[in-house]
Amino acid sequence: MIVVPALGQQDADYWFTKGMELYDQNKFVESVEVYDKVLELNPSDAEAWNNKGVAFGSLGRYDEALHAFDEATTINLTYAEAWYNIGVVYDFQGNIVTAIQAYKIATQIDPSYQKASVNKNFDTDIVMAPYLSCGCSSQLPLV
Repeated sequence: MIVVPALGQQDADYWFTKGMELYDQNKFVESVEVYDKVLELNPSDAEAWNNKGVAFGSLGRYDEALHAFDEATTINLTYAEAWYNIGVVYDFQGNIVTAIQAYKIATQIDPSYQKASVNKNFDTDIVMAPYLSCGCSSQLPLV
């Protein structure tokens, strides 16, 4: 249940902060509901779309998470974190090749984005393992 703030506090910034607080308390459903409120007030808030996607992902609702991340990247094509999150969802779904593509976009936008670079390289190693000529392919995790 969402508690309505005092008069004057019902702006998008208030709701955005509330959504983050609920997420931090592992109240993912409530967090999604609050981000819906943010997006009612400001439908072009890419960060709210991204955070809503993260909450959906935490609930295992990956299709809804992807939709939210797609909205975020439609609003802001250079939103590296949303591209990274798309990659994470595709990894969870076992779609490693598509995950690599999302991580690649994130690292092209922000070459210093370490998490995206690590995940891209890890997934690339998994995809390439059958083609490696060295003995190291046996050291890679099974997919």
